[in-house]
Amino acid sequence: MQVFFKAKGIAMIKRKHIMLLLEWYDYRIHRGVAQIAWEAGWQLNCPKDPVTNEGYLKDWKGDGCIALLQCRETLEYFRTHNIPLVDLGLGEHELPIPRVVTDNREIGRIAAEHFRDHGYREVFALEPGGIPMYRERFDALREFMEMDGGHVTALQTAESMQPEVIQELYWIAQKRKRRLEELSIGFFAYQDNIAAEMISLCLQHGLRVPENIAVLGVDNDDLINTGLTVKLSSIDSDQEGLGRRAALLLGEMFDPVETSSMSKIVRHPPKEVVVRRSTDCYAVRSPLVSEALHWIQLNFHTGIQAVDVAEAMGVTQQGLQKAFVSNYCRSPGQEIRLQRIHAVAHLLSSTDAKLDEIALNCGFNSVDTLIRSFRSEFKTTPGNYRKKKRAKAIT
Repeated sequence: MQVFFKAKGIAMIKRKHIMLLLEWYDYRIHRGVAQIAWEAGWQLNCPKDPVTNEGYLKDWKGDGCIALLQCRETLEYFRTHNIPLVDLGLGEHELPIPRVVTDNREIGRIAAEHFRDHGYREVFALEPGGIPMYRERFDALREFMEMDGGHVTALQTAESMQPEVIQELYWIAQKRKRRLEELSIGFFAYQDNIAAEMISLCLQHGLRVPENIAVLGVDNDDLINTGLTVKLSSIDSDQEGLGRRAALLLGEMFDPVETSSMSKIVRHPPKEVVVRRSTDCYAVRSPLVSEALHWIQLNFHTGIQAVDVAEAMGVTQQGLQKAFVSNYCRSPGQEIRLQRIHAVAHLLSSTDAKLDEIALNCGFNSVDTLIRSFRSEFKTTPGNYRKKKRAKAIT
């Protein structure tokens, strides 16, 4: 908008007028965009009625827009108006504009790692259908589960959460000559609203969450989680950060010299799994092994060894080892080391703590032992891992 307003003969500062057009409204995206808008001095408007986007756009004469392009009317408007625009979706259109979207492949990888770490070898998900975001997440989940000998099954009954989904799971269990109530399986939901519906269906059918079905969602939506009696584990997709990144990209487009932004896809990385009750379980049929795993989870940071686990369970070390071989994918010692090294990775990415402090807090008896274990698991040094995580958070 090129007009300068005057008051008492003084030219007022021109501000850019930006519209945030979310056909799937998310307050966290709004907050992220608003933070950059405030810093840049933009006037930001965000209508919240997706049905009437055409009305908002009809007489709009703004300077730029961040939009989730889905509606036909919205697409047609931007095909005929040359306005700097950033798309937040993967919709099929041929507009030569940049996109900022969640890194769905990384979400699938994180989900697979979370399920594998809890002993799950089979994970179920809805058939992704024609939704690109769901398809990317499903394909990545399957790829990373299969890398470690796991398996992902797409439920064919419906593309949305309906009672038929549970009936299909009952039918699958029956084919295997098992009762669903006896199984311990994982369910990956593409978004938290799907996960919440799955938890409700499980409870209505007398299935235990997470003991029978461990449910993992995506987005870490605190409003959805507040209403659940079984709190939901969810991958934090950092929607606020995605909004900030989109706004920064729009700012680059206002620079006439900047041309690299056009038509590129920016994949914004998710954070991590926020673990709650809905996956606080291990896929094991042995009560002894299940109890031992939870005890390890609570005590790995104290420097325990396998012999301490056996003593806490009231069995011999040989008996515990035999139970783990028959019912779980790792030995007690391997599980202790894995819990410790993942705690190290979390502290490296989320704090400035020194290695000696991290070693002390994660149960390692020396920094050298920590470094050797970390290199064995992540194929890099703790220092390089921290640098990479910080660089990814900045870009």
